[in-house]
Amino acid sequence: HLSCDSDMSQKFTWSEWKRPVVAIVLTVLCNVEMSILSLGEWPYMSTIDHGATASFFGYATAASKAGHAVFAFVFAVWAHKISGIKIPVLAGRCITLAACIMYIFVEFIPSNRRWWMLVCYVLFGVGIGTSPLLRSYIARVTTDENRSTAYALQNGGLVLSSVAQIAFSGLSYPGAIVIPPHLKLNIYSAPIWVAVITNVLAIGITVFLLEDTEPIEEIKKIEGTSFNPSSFSLASIKDRFATIRSLNIPWFLVVLVIFEKMVSGLFGASLSAVAGPMLTTMNAMGGEEIVLIMAIAQIACGLLASGLSLLFFLCKLGKRVSCRVLLVFSNVIVILGYVITYPFPFDSTPIQPWNETTRTGCNPLEYSWCDTQLAVSFIPFLIIMVITMSLAIPAALLSLDTIYSKIIGNIDQNVMQSVFVIAEDIIQIVGPIYGSAVYTALGVNYINYINGGIYILATLIWLAAWKWLLPYN
Repeated sequence: HLSCDSDMSQKFTWSEWKRPVVAIVLTVLCNVEMSILSLGEWPYMSTIDHGATASFFGYATAASKAGHAVFAFVFAVWAHKISGIKIPVLAGRCITLAACIMYIFVEFIPSNRRWWMLVCYVLFGVGIGTSPLLRSYIARVTTDENRSTAYALQNGGLVLSSVAQIAFSGLSYPGAIVIPPHLKLNIYSAPIWVAVITNVLAIGITVFLLEDTEPIEEIKKIEGTSFNPSSFSLASIKDRFATIRSLNIPWFLVVLVIFEKMVSGLFGASLSAVAGPMLTTMNAMGGEEIVLIMAIAQIACGLLASGLSLLFFLCKLGKRVSCRVLLVFSNVIVILGYVITYPFPFDSTPIQPWNETTRTGCNPLEYSWCDTQLAVSFIPFLIIMVITMSLAIPAALLSLDTIYSKIIGNIDQNVMQSVFVIAEDIIQIVGPIYGSAVYTALGVNYINYINGGIYILATLIWLAAWKWLLPYN
């Protein structure tokens, strides 16, 4: 029996939740540009630069994730050196703000605008490289009892940050001219103005509300080792990792959770590169229609994810729901999703032919499978995407984040959390390249085959390690 009232009698105290709430709010604000821009990235790029292809878009997406991976580690080492996250987080926001301003002026570039957009994507990735710092910050300022609740709120906020796109779905392209001839306010450019505002807010919150925590001493005392953050060098980094390796941590479980983290990111990584081209190619949808539909889907995702987060917060589900079970639940939903959205002959339609005027439909000069494959049924695809992105993926993130933070224990988690995020970024780099390459060469069918098989394997491995995960459940 689930009773929220009894748990709410354990009073919410602002002194206990102030720092986690600040980190959660910053997470939402820092994620806005990545969330609301992603819906219109492919339609916008293909509209203002006809030289853009699905493969190029996949490489651009991967480049953004590569910037994130590299600077997640850079920011983590920097934070560890100065024993605080405030300055690195502030630097990340300033870089992102500069990228937003560059993105606003993309149409002033006379040709090859896709390359300017690629640079902006890389800078967005660099700026969001501070995300593991906020993740480790939450681990340090929460107790074991409320940590899963804090992570649930953080993951729910990540999804909720994308719903602002619906406010711009009524705008058209090219829209209203702000500064002649190319600075315009339209369905694709309006979200970046919101990102500018949220970045300014994030900078203010970082400066005035984010409080650095006291350095954790435990790791400095292991076997008489002292660590001086001011002595930063390659040798000190090696010493740091040697010290971490000497801790009493079950490293095979660390490797397992990192592997599962990479697998859990495969769905979103491959989908981010092929969703837009798939709707344009198979269903002959225009850019504005894609943005509107995806924005509605994001609202549904945000509402469901927020509901899940509130359940964890109000009903203390972190004390009732097994983190091990949550990951299995997530993987099963993803696997069923790949089966349901497979274009079977009995529930699919022919692929739409190429229309040179609207630049929609399947171009046989670009895709050799236009006449041999069927289009994914749109409604089941949309429903499965919403369920997966709002429930399955947040559940997997919550499960793995909580278990991982408990496995590595009460140490300064900045470096280990950066390793965790970099591992996720590897799949975010490889996923778009792999997804767009497979889609271009073979179509969406083979993505379902490969990804479904990987999720099945990951689930079986997780079940095999079931009893060893119990202490961190």
